[in-house]
Amino acid sequence: MNTKMIRSYKWLIPAIVALVCYGLIPTSAHAQTSEDKTFALVDRTEVGAAEVLTPKAPAPAPPASGYSWKGVYIGAHVGYGWGRANTSFSPLPTAAQFINLAPITLRNDPTGVNAGAQAGYNWQFGKFIAGVETDFSWSRMRGTAVLVGFTQNNGASWNGSLRTHQDTKWFGTLRPRAGFAPTSKVFLYGTGGLAYGHVNYSANADFRPQGPIQYPAASSKTKTGWTVGGGVEVGINKHWSWKAEYLYYNLGNESMTGNPTPANPPFQVGYNSQTKAHTFNTGVNFRF
Repeated sequence: MNTKMIRSYKWLIPAIVALVCYGLIPTSAHAQTSEDKTFALVDRTEVGAAEVLTPKAPAPAPPASGYSWKGVYIGAHVGYGWGRANTSFSPLPTAAQFINLAPITLRNDPTGVNAGAQAGYNWQFGKFIAGVETDFSWSRMRGTAVLVGFTQNNGASWNGSLRTHQDTKWFGTLRPRAGFAPTSKVFLYGTGGLAYGHVNYSANADFRPQGPIQYPAASSKTKTGWTVGGGVEVGINKHWSWKAEYLYYNLGNESMTGNPTPANPPFQVGYNSQTKAHTFNTGVNFRF
Protein backbone atom coordinates (compact mmCIF):
# COMPACT_ATOMS: atom_id res chain seq x y z
CA MET A 1 0.00 0.00 0.00
CA ASN A 2 2.86 2.38 0.69
CA THR A 3 4.26 1.68 -2.68
CA LYS A 4 0.95 2.56 -4.28
CA MET A 5 0.70 5.90 -2.36
CA ILE A 6 4.20 6.90 -3.42
CA ARG A 7 3.35 6.12 -6.99
CA SER A 8 0.10 8.08 -6.67
CA TYR A 9 1.76 11.33 -5.34
CA LYS A 10 5.13 11.20 -7.06
CA TRP A 11 3.83 13.63 -9.66
CA LEU A 12 3.57 16.29 -6.88
CA ILE A 13 7.29 16.43 -6.29
CA PRO A 14 8.18 18.19 -9.59
CA ALA A 15 5.29 20.62 -9.04
CA ILE A 16 6.49 21.56 -5.55
CA VAL A 17 10.06 22.04 -6.80
CA ALA A 18 8.78 24.35 -9.55
CA LEU A 19 6.76 26.41 -7.09
CA VAL A 20 9.77 26.79 -4.77
CA CYS A 21 12.01 27.86 -7.66
CA TYR A 22 9.55 30.49 -8.77
CA GLY A 23 9.24 31.80 -5.17
CA LEU A 24 5.58 31.03 -4.82
CA ILE A 25 6.21 28.93 -1.73
CA PRO A 26 8.61 30.71 0.71
CA THR A 27 11.23 28.84 2.61
CA SER A 28 11.48 29.60 6.35
CA ALA A 29 14.35 32.14 5.93
CA HIS A 30 12.65 33.89 3.03
CA ALA A 31 9.41 34.02 4.93
CA GLN A 32 11.15 35.58 7.94
CA THR A 33 12.78 38.24 5.78
CA SER A 34 9.47 39.14 4.15
CA GLU A 35 7.83 39.28 7.56
CA ASP A 36 10.54 41.62 8.82
CA LYS A 37 10.07 43.85 5.80
CA THR A 38 6.34 43.88 6.39
CA PHE A 39 6.75 44.85 10.07
CA ALA A 40 9.30 47.55 9.14
CA LEU A 41 6.88 48.98 6.63
CA VAL A 42 4.11 48.98 9.23
CA ASP A 43 6.40 50.63 11.79
CA ARG A 44 7.38 53.40 9.39
CA THR A 45 3.78 53.90 8.43
CA GLU A 46 2.74 54.17 12.06
CA VAL A 47 5.52 56.68 12.80
CA GLY A 48 4.53 58.79 9.82
CA ALA A 49 0.92 58.72 10.91
CA ALA A 50 1.94 59.79 14.41
CA GLU A 51 3.87 62.70 12.98
CA VAL A 52 0.90 63.77 10.93
CA LEU A 53 -1.62 63.34 13.71
CA THR A 54 0.46 64.96 16.51
CA PRO A 55 -0.64 68.66 16.74
CA LYS A 56 2.20 71.19 16.66
CA ALA A 57 2.46 73.88 19.36
CA PRO A 58 1.24 77.27 18.05
CA ALA A 59 3.97 79.78 17.21
CA PRO A 60 4.34 82.51 19.86
CA ALA A 61 2.58 85.73 19.03
CA PRO A 62 4.89 88.58 17.97
CA PRO A 63 5.51 91.10 20.77
CA ALA A 64 3.27 94.14 20.78
CA SER A 65 5.01 97.14 19.32
CA GLY A 66 5.90 99.63 22.14
CA TYR A 67 6.31 103.38 21.85
CA SER A 68 9.94 104.42 21.50
CA TRP A 69 11.17 107.47 23.43
CA LYS A 70 14.74 106.96 22.27
CA GLY A 71 16.51 109.50 20.10
CA VAL A 72 16.85 113.18 19.29
CA TYR A 73 13.90 115.55 19.61
CA ILE A 74 13.11 119.24 19.25
CA GLY A 75 10.04 121.17 20.30
CA ALA A 76 8.37 124.38 21.39
CA HIS A 77 6.57 125.48 24.52
CA VAL A 78 4.53 128.29 26.05
CA GLY A 79 3.83 128.93 29.71
CA TYR A 80 3.54 131.23 32.69
CA GLY A 81 5.92 132.19 35.45
CA TRP A 82 5.60 133.72 38.89
CA GLY A 83 8.65 134.81 40.83
CA ARG A 84 9.96 135.88 44.19
CA ALA A 85 12.03 139.06 44.12
CA ASN A 86 12.13 140.35 47.69
CA THR A 87 14.33 143.46 47.77
CA SER A 88 15.90 144.69 50.98
CA PHE A 89 16.75 148.36 51.58
CA SER A 90 19.71 148.89 53.92
CA PRO A 91 20.91 152.36 55.06
CA LEU A 92 24.70 152.79 54.74
CA PRO A 93 27.22 153.07 56.22
CA THR A 94 25.04 152.02 59.20
CA ALA A 95 21.44 152.46 60.22
CA ALA A 96 22.60 154.37 63.29
CA GLN A 97 24.35 156.92 61.10
CA PHE A 98 21.70 157.06 58.37
CA ILE A 99 18.84 157.92 60.71
CA ASN A 100 16.37 158.84 57.98
CA LEU A 101 15.84 155.26 56.74
CA ALA A 102 15.08 152.13 58.74
CA PRO A 103 15.96 148.75 57.11
CA ILE A 104 12.98 147.43 55.16
CA THR A 105 12.12 144.79 52.55
CA LEU A 106 9.70 145.20 49.66
CA ARG A 107 8.21 142.28 47.81
CA ASN A 108 8.07 142.86 44.06
CA ASP A 109 7.10 139.45 42.72
CA PRO A 110 7.34 139.32 38.92
CA THR A 111 4.74 137.45 36.86
CA GLY A 112 4.19 136.94 33.15
CA VAL A 113 4.13 134.65 30.16
CA ASN A 114 7.09 132.94 28.55
CA ALA A 115 7.61 130.99 25.33
CA GLY A 116 10.50 129.25 23.66
CA ALA A 117 12.03 126.06 22.31
CA GLN A 118 13.73 122.93 23.60
CA ALA A 119 15.89 120.11 22.29
CA GLY A 120 17.20 116.92 23.81
CA TYR A 121 18.09 113.25 23.56
CA ASN A 122 16.62 110.20 25.33
CA TRP A 123 17.97 106.73 26.06
CA GLN A 124 15.44 103.99 26.81
CA PHE A 125 15.98 100.80 28.84
CA GLY A 126 12.64 99.02 28.89
CA LYS A 127 10.34 101.21 30.97
CA PHE A 128 13.21 103.36 32.29
CA ILE A 129 14.06 106.48 30.29
CA ALA A 130 16.95 108.89 30.82
CA GLY A 131 18.09 111.85 28.79
CA VAL A 132 19.34 115.41 28.66
CA GLU A 133 17.44 118.53 27.62
CA THR A 134 18.19 122.19 27.03
CA ASP A 135 15.58 124.91 26.65
CA PHE A 136 15.41 128.64 26.08
CA SER A 137 12.50 130.98 26.85
CA TRP A 138 11.75 134.60 26.09
CA SER A 139 10.09 136.03 29.17
CA ARG A 140 7.67 138.77 30.14
CA MET A 141 7.99 138.16 33.88
CA ARG A 142 8.20 141.51 35.61
CA GLY A 143 7.14 143.08 38.87
CA THR A 144 7.24 146.40 40.71
CA ALA A 145 6.73 147.34 44.36
CA VAL A 146 6.31 150.92 45.60
CA LEU A 147 5.99 152.17 49.17
CA VAL A 148 4.91 155.79 49.65
CA GLY A 149 5.87 157.10 53.08
CA PHE A 150 8.36 155.14 55.15
CA THR A 151 9.69 155.02 58.66
CA GLN A 152 12.96 156.52 59.89
CA ASN A 153 15.22 154.94 62.48
CA ASN A 154 13.82 157.17 65.19
CA GLY A 155 10.28 155.96 64.41
CA ALA A 156 9.15 159.16 62.73
CA SER A 157 7.55 159.10 59.28
CA TRP A 158 9.20 160.44 56.17
CA ASN A 159 7.20 161.70 53.22
CA GLY A 160 9.19 159.96 50.50
CA SER A 161 8.93 156.74 48.49
CA LEU A 162 10.76 153.46 48.02
CA ARG A 163 10.58 151.64 44.71
CA THR A 164 11.98 148.37 43.32
CA HIS A 165 11.51 146.69 39.93
CA GLN A 166 12.62 143.39 38.35
CA ASP A 167 12.26 142.32 34.72
CA THR A 168 13.35 138.88 33.44
CA LYS A 169 14.10 139.18 29.71
CA TRP A 170 14.96 135.54 29.01
CA PHE A 171 16.07 132.37 30.77
CA GLY A 172 17.17 128.86 29.92
CA THR A 173 18.20 125.54 31.43
CA LEU A 174 20.50 122.60 30.75
CA ARG A 175 19.55 119.51 32.73
CA PRO A 176 19.30 115.74 32.77
CA ARG A 177 15.89 114.18 33.14
CA ALA A 178 14.98 110.63 34.11
CA GLY A 179 11.84 108.65 34.82
CA PHE A 180 9.74 105.73 33.72
CA ALA A 181 6.86 104.89 31.40
CA PRO A 182 3.92 103.34 33.33
CA THR A 183 2.36 102.76 29.92
CA SER A 184 4.17 102.77 26.59
CA LYS A 185 2.99 106.27 25.62
CA VAL A 186 3.24 108.04 29.01
CA PHE A 187 6.60 109.24 30.36
CA LEU A 188 6.81 110.61 33.92
CA TYR A 189 10.08 112.26 34.85
CA GLY A 190 12.03 114.39 37.28
CA THR A 191 14.68 116.87 36.24
CA GLY A 192 17.21 119.33 37.59
CA GLY A 193 20.39 121.12 36.62
CA LEU A 194 21.78 124.44 35.42
CA ALA A 195 19.64 127.56 35.03
CA TYR A 196 20.62 130.92 33.58
CA GLY A 197 18.84 134.13 32.64
CA HIS A 198 19.12 137.80 31.87
CA VAL A 199 17.45 140.07 34.42
CA ASN A 200 17.08 143.84 34.78
CA TYR A 201 17.00 145.25 38.31
CA SER A 202 16.32 148.75 39.59
CA ALA A 203 15.61 150.36 42.97
CA ASN A 204 15.42 153.81 44.49
CA ALA A 205 15.02 155.39 47.91
CA ASP A 206 13.56 158.80 47.09
CA PHE A 207 13.47 161.31 49.91
CA ARG A 208 11.69 163.90 47.82
CA PRO A 209 9.62 166.03 48.19
CA GLN A 210 10.44 166.34 51.89
CA GLY A 211 14.17 166.20 51.16
CA PRO A 212 16.21 166.90 48.02
CA ILE A 213 18.04 163.55 47.78
CA GLN A 214 17.39 160.16 46.13
CA TYR A 215 19.50 156.98 45.91
CA PRO A 216 18.89 155.27 42.53
CA ALA A 217 20.58 152.05 41.41
CA ALA A 218 20.17 149.74 38.42
CA SER A 219 21.75 146.59 37.07
CA SER A 220 21.32 144.40 33.97
CA LYS A 221 23.00 141.00 34.22
CA THR A 222 23.07 137.46 32.89
CA LYS A 223 23.00 135.27 35.96
CA THR A 224 23.41 131.54 36.59
CA GLY A 225 21.90 129.26 39.18
CA TRP A 226 20.04 125.98 39.47
CA THR A 227 16.66 124.49 38.65
CA VAL A 228 14.58 121.46 39.67
CA GLY A 229 11.19 120.15 38.63
CA GLY A 230 9.28 117.44 36.85
CA GLY A 231 6.78 116.71 34.15
CA VAL A 232 4.81 114.32 32.00
CA GLU A 233 5.09 113.60 28.30
CA VAL A 234 2.45 111.74 26.28
CA GLY A 235 3.06 110.16 22.90
CA ILE A 236 0.64 111.18 20.16
CA ASN A 237 2.11 109.15 17.31
CA LYS A 238 5.50 107.87 16.20
CA HIS A 239 7.06 111.34 15.98
CA TRP A 240 4.94 113.75 18.05
CA SER A 241 4.39 114.02 21.79
CA TRP A 242 2.74 116.52 24.15
CA LYS A 243 4.39 117.65 27.39
CA ALA A 244 3.57 119.56 30.56
CA GLU A 245 6.38 120.63 32.89
CA TYR A 246 6.92 122.50 36.15
CA LEU A 247 10.29 124.07 37.00
CA TYR A 248 11.56 126.08 39.93
CA TYR A 249 14.74 128.07 39.41
CA ASN A 250 16.96 130.19 41.60
CA LEU A 251 19.46 132.58 40.00
CA GLY A 252 20.72 133.95 43.30
CA ASN A 253 20.60 137.48 44.65
CA GLU A 254 21.66 140.71 43.01
CA SER A 255 23.23 143.43 45.16
CA MET A 256 23.39 147.10 44.15
CA THR A 257 24.43 150.29 45.88
CA GLY A 258 22.56 153.55 45.41
CA ASN A 259 24.66 156.69 45.62
CA PRO A 260 22.98 159.96 46.61
CA THR A 261 21.86 162.43 43.96
CA PRO A 262 22.93 165.15 44.60
CA ALA A 263 26.02 163.94 46.44
CA ASN A 264 25.64 163.47 50.16
CA PRO A 265 28.61 161.46 51.46
CA PRO A 266 29.04 159.17 53.27
CA PHE A 267 25.44 158.04 52.92
CA GLN A 268 24.29 155.31 50.53
CA VAL A 269 21.50 152.76 50.28
CA GLY A 270 22.20 149.09 49.67
CA TYR A 271 19.72 146.96 47.73
CA ASN A 272 19.61 143.18 47.60
CA SER A 273 17.10 141.43 45.32
CA GLN A 274 16.18 137.77 45.09
CA THR A 275 15.84 136.10 41.66
CA LYS A 276 13.59 133.06 42.08
CA ALA A 277 10.68 131.85 39.99
CA HIS A 278 8.22 129.04 39.36
CA THR A 279 7.29 128.23 35.77
CA PHE A 280 4.70 125.97 34.21
CA ASN A 281 4.99 125.18 30.52
CA THR A 282 3.12 123.07 28.01
CA GLY A 283 4.32 122.21 24.55
CA VAL A 284 5.05 119.62 21.88
CA ASN A 285 8.11 117.63 20.83
CA PHE A 286 9.02 116.16 17.45
CA ARG A 287 11.12 112.99 17.67
CA PHE A 288 13.30 112.05 14.69
